[in-house]
Amino acid sequence: MKRSLVLLPALALAGCVSGTPAHPQAPLASAAKATQKAPAVVSQTAVLQTAVASTVSKTAPAKPVRPTFAKVVSRLQDLGYLPLTRAYIHGPDGTRIRHDAWLWPVPQALQKAADAYAWNAQNPFIRGAVVQFERANGILGPRGVSYGRLHPAVVNALLSEQAKPDPWPYEWVYVTKAAGTKQPEQLHLWEHGKGWIWQTLVNTGVLGSTPDGTWPVYQRLPKTTMRGVFPAPISWGAYHAMAGQQVPQWAGSSLMQSAVGVVNGHPVRWVPYNDPGILWVNYFDNGRGIHYYPRAGYGFPQSAGCVEEPYKAAPVTYKLLHYGVPVTISSSAFKEKIS
Repeated sequence: MKRSLVLLPALALAGCVSGTPAHPQAPLASAAKATQKAPAVVSQTAVLQTAVASTVSKTAPAKPVRPTFAKVVSRLQDLGYLPLTRAYIHGPDGTRIRHDAWLWPVPQALQKAADAYAWNAQNPFIRGAVVQFERANGILGPRGVSYGRLHPAVVNALLSEQAKPDPWPYEWVYVTKAAGTKQPEQLHLWEHGKGWIWQTLVNTGVLGSTPDGTWPVYQRLPKTTMRGVFPAPISWGAYHAMAGQQVPQWAGSSLMQSAVGVVNGHPVRWVPYNDPGILWVNYFDNGRGIHYYPRAGYGFPQSAGCVEEPYKAAPVTYKLLHYGVPVTISSSAFKEKIS
């Protein structure tokens, strides 16, 4: 179920987030406000380069070295964290078509996902490489969470001679919602050198509350508490009748919010929840995560935005994944060949 990220003094409690004002990146209002708002995931590439240049210049005051964004990305590639580069092909009419170059053949859906993003600091594949680099080189912040930003500490470590190469195989998670088809919702895991190594039925968010896109895994918790509000569909008549009413931002909270909202054009009433003991959580998008949640069945939308797995499948996924793995959510059906 989609819950909201809540960090307590002694334990990080995170979850799929719901609620109208909580997540500007998500087009739905299905996530609860957090007691601590996560920092912005990325900054503009130009701002990044300025920060990088400023930091590096302190280490060489005589003649500052100003690494470009391209140089930083090249270093990620050399160390094995980023096995692709920006590239184009020429169409029949001579126009350039974006087609990033991988070091080895990849699934067609992965190629499509990579080509969909600009080559800058916001690119989820570059952000995933940064997350992996931080984890492998021990330069995480005090809360132990990385959002894949090229901040000064990362850049200094990345350009140093002591920078460690990527110790993990390259992986990619592909979640297909198969909208408009009879195919159930599924999660597939692809690994370089092995191909498709794992698959399971999953549930995504009701009313389209799990948006399409790609994000890197930025936090992993074997067990946590998820708090927020679930978007229960209602009629427009009920929506207007409940105008002005309020509910807690999560079950037991003294913080209040509107009792109704709109998710992807559908009127909903917010149902507060507070679920302890959520197991095997891989967070990838501002509180959205892949995790176990008990349901009578799997393969169709039921959550508040997270990707829910069965009890037997969730620990397998958790063991196979690592930090920085890109997670692609797609409305398409799964069409890749599995050998």
